[in-house]
Amino acid sequence: MQSPAISTRSLRVLRMSVALSILMAGSWSLSAGNLSFMQDAPTRYFTQEDRDLMMKNANEVLDSQDPKASQEWVNPKTGNSGGATLRGQFTATDGASCRKLKVSNTVKKGDIKNAATYVLCKYEGRGWVLHPDAEPAPASPK
Repeated sequence: MQSPAISTRSLRVLRMSVALSILMAGSWSLSAGNLSFMQDAPTRYFTQEDRDLMMKNANEVLDSQDPKASQEWVNPKTGNSGGATLRGQFTATDGASCRKLKVSNTVKKGDIKNAATYVLCKYEGRGWVLHPDAEPAPASPK
């Protein structure tokens, strides 16, 4: 049985994060507030098709049964690419199944690269949700 796709809400949250990164990278003076690292974020240069491929790839890795799943994507139209790799999983204190997902992206033009790791937890009726504060549940005594 195939796992449900990433929820619409989760997609909106991830896309909002990408959009915020793009806005910050393109609109503000990035040397202020130690935000200069975002100046050359690959997603700033992504097309909507690149973003869709990135999200589809992340979703497939999150839904994989392989605890070490890893998958790459390439947009032949732009040459931009990326990948997603599971870096761990745990059950959160609220009982949710959580996964650490490393996402890497590259813009072909200018060879701009970056990578970040996110914690996402799966909730009934909501799908995968960004949850950076998720804590592993204590181990049960043996």
